[in-house]
Amino acid sequence: MDQVGNQLAPGKKHDRQDKEGSYNHDPKQEREQAQDQEQKQEEQEEKEEYDRYKNNPELLGETKTKATRMFSYDWASGYVSPFRPTPCDILSNMLQHVDFPTAEINGSSAILDLGCGDGLVLVQALETFPRSQLSRAIGVDLDRPLLEAARDRIQQEHPSSPSTSGDSDERDILSRLEMYHGDLTAMHVPLTTIMAPHSRQSATATTEPKPATMDTLINQSSHLFVYLLPVALSKLAPLLLDAIVTKHKVVLSMRWEIPELSDFLIHGGERHQFYIYQATTQS
Repeated sequence: MDQVGNQLAPGKKHDRQDKEGSYNHDPKQEREQAQDQEQKQEEQEEKEEYDRYKNNPELLGETKTKATRMFSYDWASGYVSPFRPTPCDILSNMLQHVDFPTAEINGSSAILDLGCGDGLVLVQALETFPRSQLSRAIGVDLDRPLLEAARDRIQQEHPSSPSTSGDSDERDILSRLEMYHGDLTAMHVPLTTIMAPHSRQSATATTEPKPATMDTLINQSSHLFVYLLPVALSKLAPLLLDAIVTKHKVVLSMRWEIPELSDFLIHGGERHQFYIYQATTQS
């Protein structure tokens, strides 16, 4: 009996040690591991989606709808492409090759994100370039709940600078960021303001500003950014081509080539996973 008891006791002790050890997990580490796994899975899915279109060009004509609203391709309702988080590493590399001349050379510059989603591109561009190079970052999207969530998050993460001069003003985010709700393809339909620069909000507190439209925003921008699937890019190609040829805009495309603009490619390619288009005979 004692012998059996002696044999069982160590096992019970190990059981207690195993249970105690299971309680020593670091919740923060577990969350980080889960987020890392989720990011890897998302990147793999995006690569598979990229390869699917690349290896099957005939699929570019498809406009299948998916189950969820944010990922729909419903052109009749204005949705042109599914929302996908922007790959920050590719965006950082792209922005290194973007030229925003200083105001003294070429006036103020502005980037317009067609289908801005969560606003990440706008914020990262503003964090990369000071006000003297990039005076405005503008986003338009048809998904209003996504825009409103992005506005709330950005305002929380980037409080307005208390200073109105110096480097803090040069790097301030909220005084240069704008987001609008509306249809990318409706050029002259007024857009709904979701987020306006703080300085403009105070300046127009007693004056009703003229509603923005896609046409006016394109005219006011120096660079147009797109991160859309090929089927959407093909439908927007005439608009983008006109922006390059007649309005001398620079077009930045994440991930996807725009064949209709191939004559104007100045940097990037499949290896870089971004494409920069510009007319080289600007006046």
